[in-house]
Amino acid sequence: MALDSQTLETSGNGILSTALTTLVKNVHPSSRIEMKSLNTQLPLVTTSKIRQFDAYCNQFEDVIRLTLGQPLFPTPSPVKAKAKEAIDRNITYYTPNIGAEATIESVLQYCRERFDLHYGKDEILITVGSTEALTASLRSLLNDGDEVLIPAPVYPGYEPLVNLYNATAVHVDTRRDRFELTPETLQKQITPRTKCIIITDPNNPTGVINSRKNRDRLAAFLAETDLYILADEVYNRIIYTDDYRSFGTYENLRKRLIIVNSFSKSHSMTGWRIGFLLADNDLIKELMKSHQYYVTSACSVTQYAIQAINDAQTERELAVMVRDYRACRDYAWPFLCELGFTTPQMPQGAFYLFLSVEKFGLDGDTFARRLVEEQGVAIIPGSAFNDRYKNYVRLSYCIDLESLKKALDKIKVFVEGLQA
Repeated sequence: MALDSQTLETSGNGILSTALTTLVKNVHPSSRIEMKSLNTQLPLVTTSKIRQFDAYCNQFEDVIRLTLGQPLFPTPSPVKAKAKEAIDRNITYYTPNIGAEATIESVLQYCRERFDLHYGKDEILITVGSTEALTASLRSLLNDGDEVLIPAPVYPGYEPLVNLYNATAVHVDTRRDRFELTPETLQKQITPRTKCIIITDPNNPTGVINSRKNRDRLAAFLAETDLYILADEVYNRIIYTDDYRSFGTYENLRKRLIIVNSFSKSHSMTGWRIGFLLADNDLIKELMKSHQYYVTSACSVTQYAIQAINDAQTERELAVMVRDYRACRDYAWPFLCELGFTTPQMPQGAFYLFLSVEKFGLDGDTFARRLVEEQGVAIIPGSAFNDRYKNYVRLSYCIDLESLKKALDKIKVFVEGLQA
């Protein structure tokens, strides 16, 4: 029963009834209670357009999906075995906030051996995927009115986080430099309000890796600024070139560098939600505060499972994944270029192609919508990565080669129909 003034007047008696009636009338002078406003930044945040378009494709039958960055392969068998062992041994309790000691040791060994990154036990956080790592980092770094530089085109999950913390995302267009970030382009965007830069290398959606020469120049430039550098390196096991170097190997960046990584893409563990942060100890102590109150700690079973990341069998299974991704890239790239799609360079990492459809007389949204409606092939419109890329589309080739070939044949039929 609702508690209002009329109820109190009729159901109560004497002084108590009169007092309560007066109180209700004073606190709620009208019969309708107004809702308090939510976070004023929420209107700036929308559902990911990648997810929106992928959901739109659900209404069509027998669709070949080249939309999400969801690896085809199962999680490596040693990792799955470790998870089963954890459950059987009832390892289902809280771990320390920073992560279980054995997990930390395994991840640090992995980083030393694979990326030449030398961090200590007090310079790492085990996180709930790279998304939580990004969230904890940006929450710790940003104040109202700060600006964050984001080289574009880029993964669309960064800007909403920046907006939620009442800061401003500044997109740095890299098209003129073949989708690579250069010091010259970056310098033009820096203002007194710039707090940090997010660098995704290899990049999503382009698959581009900054060349060694350009990366060295960029590191030298950033070392002379006061910017924090948030290096998202989640795709750095899916690489088709020797010309790659983690930003964590530049000692002159160490004090202001935060490295974000995860096992979602590299080890086909998107549903396991496990990642990590690397940073200088002074930074880690501050990042820990946000991490602790967001999630307490990462899942104990998943932490136990990734203690198998250095297993030889795990590495063999990863090598097969990368081999097959490369075969898909090597088939799709020339095929699509011959059809008239354009992009400045062949991707050297990740499993995406970011292609201009301008030649076909359609914007990316229309191209993607008609392609799934008419041929049953789903790709992502380029506008999902910022409106300035409305004439692009992203194709994800982390599927089996035969399905990819079938999809590409359908794309060919669609394109030839446009040109008829």
